[in-house]
Amino acid sequence: MQKDRIMITTKSNLFIGGNASTFEIGGIDAYTVVDYEGKPYIPASTVKGIFRRIVRDMQAEGDETANKIKGIYEKNLNQLRDMAQKNYETVETKSNDYEERKKKLTERYDNEIKKVSAEYLFGIQGFNDTPKLMINDFVLIGENKNQLFSIDTKNQIVIKDDKVESNPRTYKTVCPNVTFVGDILFYGMDDELFQAAKMILNQVFEQLNCGCYRIGNSGSRGYGLVEVKSMDEV
Repeated sequence: MQKDRIMITTKSNLFIGGNASTFEIGGIDAYTVVDYEGKPYIPASTVKGIFRRIVRDMQAEGDETANKIKGIYEKNLNQLRDMAQKNYETVETKSNDYEERKKKLTERYDNEIKKVSAEYLFGIQGFNDTPKLMINDFVLIGENKNQLFSIDTKNQIVIKDDKVESNPRTYKTVCPNVTFVGDILFYGMDDELFQAAKMILNQVFEQLNCGCYRIGNSGSRGYGLVEVKSMDEV
């Protein structure tokens, strides 16, 4: 299985909603997520979520690579449906509900084919063995010596009894210039899909690096600017 090791470096403070540590007390309202050692990390689900959103937007804009990936998955699902039908006909006993069960098998694939998307690059619900990107948590590189955390106060604007009030909230966030590393695995991909996936990932990185998208929460408050690089480029 091919894989890429990726570095994510914070360019602004980073906040990914987590739970308060039992060892920390004080006037902090929201803590960024940390591991069992109290170190910040970027969960795989956060990375996957922003990557998926960018790919979705690229497809909506008619991006050539996104459309190519969509076509590959459509072809792949058609082949899987035909194979499943053939296997079903080979091993299934001709019971009274044989035709109904065969119809449901076909419909399961047809429903996914109708809504096929480049987002299938991140997995298809109910189809565990399709080719996909598998993303690991992003953890601190080695003995990262930069200051890791910042305590920030932001004003939350609320409307109460028809009055606008400013409600200060305190966040514990990851500082700028902190670097995380994680792996992206290319599961079950043939060369055509692998090359297309590599290409679209490079485009995703460009979108993140130019600041068009943010990682984590509170992007409107200035959080979540990052720089993303493949370790092959370093």
